[in-house]
Parts: sequence; C-alpha cells; structure tokens
Amino acid sequence: MSKRRKYIPDLVADMAECDANYMRLHRLFPDMASEEGVTFGIMGKMDSGALVTIRIIERCPYTTKLSVKVDSDEGKPFIRWPSLTLRVYHDVKSAEVVEFERHRNFLNRHQFMPDEKSQINRFLGELLSFCLAQGHSLAEVELSS
Repeated sequence: MSKRRKYIPDLVADMAECDANYMRLHRLFPDMASEEGVTFGIMGKMDSGALVTIRIIERCPYTTKLSVKVDSDEGKPFIRWPSLTLRVYHDVKSAEVVEFERHRNFLNRHQFMPDEKSQINRFLGELLSFCLAQGHSLAEVELSS
C-alpha cells in the first residue's frame, strides 16, 4: 500500500495572495474607509454582463468585514457566482475570504480538500483581477461642451 503524503500548506504563497487581494480591493473600492459600498459592471466574453457589489458589513479599528456579490445584469445568470465574505486587515495590508457561500471558518475537518482555503483566496484574486480588467462604472458621465 502506498501512503498518502501529508498536505503541507504554502504559507508564503497564501499570504502573498491575500496581500495582492488587499491591493486589488483598494483599486476597486478606493473609498472603503468612508463609503458603505460600491457597485460596478463587468463584461464577459459574451454580450451579457454582471454587476459586482462590494458592501461594508462591519468596521473595526484595524479590520473591515465586507461582502462581494456578483449578479447577472439581467437577473438570469448564465453562471451562479458564489457570495463571499472577506476580512480586510488594514494594519498588515491583507485580505482573506472568511466565508464562501455559507461555509465559515475554514477548518480542515470541514473542508473538502486540504487546500480549499488557498483555492478560495486564489478564486477571489482571479475575480478581483477580472473586475479590474473588465470592470466599468455604472454612473453616466456628463460631457461638457
């Protein structure tokens, strides 16, 4: 019989992803300290788009808890996006997923895969990167003549 190798997390890579997610969030939501939320649109490869809403849930001196929700702009999503709850650590400039759909506190005994928390934080990074690349304001811009 072959023994399964014990999973060893790559803490340096995990922290780097969380730190990069902090920077991505601040580019998407620069007024996080004073505003209650932000909504913007994203366009995919097809004609349909989606709305991304980032809302503040809780503010503390060194952390902010927020939600990230993606909805179809037509109300009929081609893909059902999971809802995410994030904890932003301002003192160390890092952001991590603390709730994915309704799964909280990613303890190994509740995970389907040993690296599930790493995968979910990478998913957040991919989502935020896509928003930065494909996002657009929903506010109408008034051009002066």
